[in-house]
Parts: sequence; C-alpha cells; structure tokens
Amino acid sequence: MDPSEAVAVVFDSGQRPTAVGAHEPSVEQTIARGRRLAGLAVEELIEEVQRRAAGHQLDRGLRLSLPFYDDRRLTLRRRDFTVIPRGRILFVPAFVVIAVEREMARVIEDRQYADSTRTHLLGLLGMLRAAFGGGQVEVEDG
Repeated sequence: MDPSEAVAVVFDSGQRPTAVGAHEPSVEQTIARGRRLAGLAVEELIEEVQRRAAGHQLDRGLRLSLPFYDDRRLTLRRRDFTVIPRGRILFVPAFVVIAVEREMARVIEDRQYADSTRTHLLGLLGMLRAAFGGGQVEVEDG
C-alpha cells in the first residue's frame, strides 16, 4: 500500500473493524489471527495463575475465564469454569489439571461449537493442563 494513501477504519455492527481502502483479510486469516490471539491470552493466563499461586493468593478459590476464538461467530469468546470453589482450600496445581480435564469432557459433549472451534478450544485447555503438570499435549492449528 502506498504510504500516501489514507486508510479509514469503519466499525460495522460494533463487532469487527473493517478497513476502507485497504485489503481485507480472508476468513481463514481472521480465524488464524483470532486463534493466535487466544493462544497468547491463555499463555498470559497461565503466567498470572502461576504468579498468584507462588504468592499464595489462590488459597481462597479459583475461577478461570479461558479465551478462545469461535469460528462461527468470528469473535473471541470466553469459557468460564471453577478450579477451586470459594473457601479455604490450599492451591494445588493438580486441581487445575483435574478441572481442565473435566472441562475438556464438557467441551467434547457440547454441540454449540463447530468441530474446528472445539479442536481449538481443546488445544487451549491442553496448554493449560500441561502447564500445571498434566503432561504434554499436541496443539492443532486448523
């Protein structure tokens, strides 16, 4: 693109910005970008949980809001689940592994997602499980 050309950003329906006068990304590019963004957000989530666990700030409960990219809606969404209920339960990394494995079973049963979104979401959950001692998992970008 010529640097002298102006590019305006127009928001249609409040969801996704579209560039006027510039090449719009394809749906595949948008999905790939959304999945990368969700992966980075999960990495930040893992770092934050590990930091708070080291400071004993999670001994009164832990609820996670896992970001993922929905292929049908073409938006970043969140899946919420409880790792440790409110109370005075000391944080143990194995609790994250157990909660993630339960959530993975729920995602497999949940029919609201496209197969590619389900695979993406299971990969992100696998990253979370692996970070807390649940073994390695292959993340499939599809």
